[in-house]
Amino acid sequence: MESKDRTRLGRTDGLTSSFRRLGEPALLMLLVLPALAALLFVAILFWPASKETPDVLRVGVLPDQSPEMLEQRFLPLLDYLGAEIGMPFQLVVPGDYAALLDMFQRHEIDIAYFGGLTYLKAHDTGNARALVMRDVDTRFRSSFLARPDRPETTITDFRGKTLAFGSRLSTSGHLMPRHFLRQRNIEPESWFASIVYSGAHDETAMLVRDGKVDLGVVNTEILESMFRDGRLRRDEVRVVDQTPPYTDYVWAMRVGIDAGLHDRVVFAFLKLSPAEAEDAAILTNLGAGGFLPAPESEFGSLRKIAMSLGLLG
Repeated sequence: MESKDRTRLGRTDGLTSSFRRLGEPALLMLLVLPALAALLFVAILFWPASKETPDVLRVGVLPDQSPEMLEQRFLPLLDYLGAEIGMPFQLVVPGDYAALLDMFQRHEIDIAYFGGLTYLKAHDTGNARALVMRDVDTRFRSSFLARPDRPETTITDFRGKTLAFGSRLSTSGHLMPRHFLRQRNIEPESWFASIVYSGAHDETAMLVRDGKVDLGVVNTEILESMFRDGRLRRDEVRVVDQTPPYTDYVWAMRVGIDAGLHDRVVFAFLKLSPAEAEDAAILTNLGAGGFLPAPESEFGSLRKIAMSLGLLG
C-alpha cells in the first residue's frame, strides 16, 4: 500500500521573505526536486537488473490434462500471439505443477499459465508479473464427482471412503476443495479412509469413472470440456456437489523481460474477440469468452485461504 507523507513548511518571516525573493518557479523547484530525487532512488533500487527481449518466448502451462490435449488447447493461441507480436512462441509442458514453478524460477520459461496458488507462489518470490486472466477465471468452481450407481447423495455420506484430489499445488483440484470441505467441518485426512493425489483433473475423473476412488474433485471447466470432446460421458459420472465461485487461473510473465514486450503481449490477449471467427475458435479451445486485465486485488481472498491451510508461506 502506498503511503502519503505530508511535509509542513514552517512559516517564519525570514523564510517567507527568502521564498518571495526566489519567486514562485524557484520555490516550486526547491519543493519538487527532493521528491523527484527520492522517487528516482526508489526506481533505481527496485528496477529489474536487466531488460530481456528473448528471441523466442517459451510458454509453460499447467500439466492439468494430457500433453496431447494441452497441445490441442494452447498451440492455436501461441500461433496467434506469435503473429501479433512478430516473434515465435514455444509451448513447454512440464512434468508436474512443481516443475512449472521450478522452470519459471530458473528462467527456463518466460510466460506461464498458472493456477491461483502456483501464481501466488511465483509472485511471492518476486519473479512473476500478471498479464491477463480469462473472463471465467473470476468465478471458477470445482466439482465433486462420483459414479452414478453409488448410493451416497451428499459429500458427508462419503465418510470412510476414498477421495481423489488433483495436484497438491492445484487451486481447483486441491486448495479450494479442501477449503470448501473445512467449511463443512470435514477434515479430509480424518473424514476419508484414504486420499489420492492424481496429479491432473482428467486423471481424477477417470479414477472416479473406473471405480478406483469413491469421490473425486475436479476443475469444472475441464470436466465440461471432457464431456464435449467425448473423453467422458455424462452418464459415467455424477456431480455430487460444487464449490462456491473463486478466482483461479492467470497468465504471467517473468519480471526482467522488457516492459514494452509485456504490454504488447497483454494487448494481443485483450484483442481476442468472440465476434471474430478465428478468435472465437481460439477462445473456445481455452474455455473463455475473452480476456481481462489481472489485478493483484483479485487474488487477495485466495491468498488468505492458502495461508490458512498452510499452503502458502
